[in-house]
Amino acid sequence: MTGLSSNMFSSHKENKMHWEQGAVLDISWSSDGSLLTAAGTKGPPRTWRLEKGGHKEGEELKALGASIERLSWCPSAHQSSLLAAASYDRTIYLWDQRQSAVSYKLLTSGGNSDISWSPTGRFLATINRDDNKVEFFDMAQRTVFVSADVEDAVYSVKWDHNESMVMLATQLGTVEVYEWPGMRHITRVAAHAASCNCVTMDDRGVMATGGADALVELWNMEDFSVTKTLVAHESPLLFVDFSMDGRFLASASDDLAVRIHEVFSGELMHSLPVDSLTTALEWHPRNQALAYGSAGSGKDSAKPAVTIFLKS
Repeated sequence: MTGLSSNMFSSHKENKMHWEQGAVLDISWSSDGSLLTAAGTKGPPRTWRLEKGGHKEGEELKALGASIERLSWCPSAHQSSLLAAASYDRTIYLWDQRQSAVSYKLLTSGGNSDISWSPTGRFLATINRDDNKVEFFDMAQRTVFVSADVEDAVYSVKWDHNESMVMLATQLGTVEVYEWPGMRHITRVAAHAASCNCVTMDDRGVMATGGADALVELWNMEDFSVTKTLVAHESPLLFVDFSMDGRFLASASDDLAVRIHEVFSGELMHSLPVDSLTTALEWHPRNQALAYGSAGSGKDSAKPAVTIFLKS
């Protein structure tokens, strides 16, 4: 690590949350950063309330049951208490934290491999794991607004900050870019030599992609040109996510490390060793805190965990 790396993250702490729900499947921060929710292979999702003095013991969302695979808190401040939780069956539950209950359900055309909110919270996208279809729900009407059939498997769906474009990361290694909400195909970005496993955007017009070629690419979204290539890992990328100010990019693969790069310079700021496969990763929406989950491993007795890495 360079001197800059040491200075930037020399003061930090890691908090492991109480977790008994098996391998972590997904995690999500609420829009104000006060809640962190995780889903696992055993038992219902668990939510922790984060406060200045630390965190309170996690609350199990028992009404959601034990089959939740994907989670996403609504990013809209007006609907900050709404959590979308996708189950193994063809159902997305909308959990209202204020009522501590499921407020309504969305029925999808297939199993849900991923879900994603639009920045305003008006739309919710779900990837059908049974075919190459992405469904976009209008949350005001609670019905499918539009659907897209893609040539190959879709791994991740994200909107840009202005909610004028939507990006689909595919197994072909491309990012398919569509106009929103018209869904007119704008361009195909040849992002990676192998599958493009993850995509994310910051508020300044930078897109990051992670591929099976073990590379992280940074793109200018005005002309979709590559601005930087990060040789961040030795294995296929699983997750990429920008910090709340777009300054840092966190990434994870199956090489037992979570890495944080500074976006402008591309410099490695910190490398976090993990005991087992990283299965979820997301920055806090308001400060430099990174939450990540792991699967655990019976081989070396590593236990599944939800961890918060906090730059202090």
